[in-house]
Order: sequence, then structure tokens, then C-alpha cells
Amino acid sequence: MSNNAIKKNFMDQLSQFVKKKFKVIIISLVVIFICFLSFLFYKDLQEKKNINIANQYSRASILLKQNKIKESSFLLEAIINKDHHFYSPLALYLLIDSKKIKKEDSKIIFYFDKILKNGSISDENIDLIKIKKAIYLINLDNEELIIKTLNPIINSSSVWRNIAINLISDYFLSKDQKIKSKEYMKLLTNKTNN
Repeated sequence: MSNNAIKKNFMDQLSQFVKKKFKVIIISLVVIFICFLSFLFYKDLQEKKNINIANQYSRASILLKQNKIKESSFLLEAIINKDHHFYSPLALYLLIDSKKIKKEDSKIIFYFDKILKNGSISDENIDLIKIKKAIYLINLDNEELIIKTLNPIINSSSVWRNIAINLISDYFLSKDQKIKSKEYMKLLTNKTNN
């Protein structure tokens, strides 16, 4: 067979296939197009959501500087409740660090726990948030919760492990509990010697 005959045979087979499967091909193309548009719509929606949360955070910061404490506190708590991987922890830190906003310790601990359950935050950032929670708990002198918060980091290979060990060791030293402090410091030296 010549090249022209092969091409003509191929073209005939292709046109027959297209005629038989025309509806399937059109439906498939429409479905692909709809999926593509849905993906673009979703990305656009996410971008708008991120911009909105960023604007709310900026507004809360400005309100705080203007001594509009209630409005700022309300916005910060709303951002925390949105479970955003970046702005929710940031809003909590601003809430904690503000000397102007009156804070309920149980509410702050609840917010820490809420953020720690956020599945979109990386493991290393979760460990950092746990350390910040432990620092907050140290100020409350809640030994049980400090240990419960830091032990998962101490028993892991997290980059924050040594800091967690030093933090809890220093806490026990400040309480004049040298034996407990030494026990945690042994964990630090054992891990580095292995």
C-alpha cells in the first residue's frame, strides 16, 4: 500500500470513529471545560477569601492602634474562627500580645486548641504554635497543660524539639524543681549523643 492509501484508510477510520462517538466526545469536552471553569472559579474564590481575611487583619490592627478595642477584638476573634492557615494564628498572637485587650485565659487556650486542629497548617508550624501555647501556659503556671503541650514535640524529631526541652527545663528550674529539669535536659543530651 502506498502512503496515500494508508492516509486515506486512516482518515476513513477516524471519521467513522468520530461519527460513532460524536456524542461521547462532545460530552467529554464539555465536562472537561466545566471542570476547568470550576477550578478557575474555586481559585478565584480562594484568592478573594485570602484578600478579605488580610484586609480584616489589617483593619483589626488599625482599630487596635486607634484604641477601638472592642471592634479590634471582635475582628481578631472572627479571623481566628475562620481557620485560615496564616491569618488565624497571626490574629491570635496579636490578641495575646495586645496590652489593651482584656483576655480570658480559657478563651485563649480554646483558640490555641482550635488553631492546632487546623489541618492546613504544616507539622513544623503546628509545633511552633504548641511552643507558643506552652509559653502562654507558663505565664499561667499550668504545669499539667505545659507538659501535655510540649511532650509530643519532645518525643518527636521536630526542629522545635530542643527548644521545647529547654523551655520545659527552664520552667522547672524557675519552680526550683531541679530534678525534673535535669530529667528533661538528659533527653536533650541523649538525643544529640545518638
